[in-house]
Amino acid sequence: MGYLLKTEAQSKGLVSEALNLIKSYAFTTLNLNKLVATCSTNNVGSFKVLEKTGFLREGCLKQNTFFNNKYADDYIYGICSSLQNNND
Repeated sequence: MGYLLKTEAQSKGLVSEALNLIKSYAFTTLNLNKLVATCSTNNVGSFKVLEKTGFLREGCLKQNTFFNNKYADDYIYGICSSLQNNND
């Protein structure tokens, strides 16, 4: 999954709402066990919304993404169906 919002659409809870709907559908309808997300270590807004919606930071992938002609580190996040209600 991924998300990208125009500046004027940010900070309105849209991504949080979308992530919560995705979690609900994935765990309830699809019966998935786990969702995983990655984001740049420099993208504070992205990793804060993941944490806000119950995702746990599971690690850091060094030089994982090639962006703007250089390698960047990414955080990896996960949430398990059995643990999601503990974080909502």
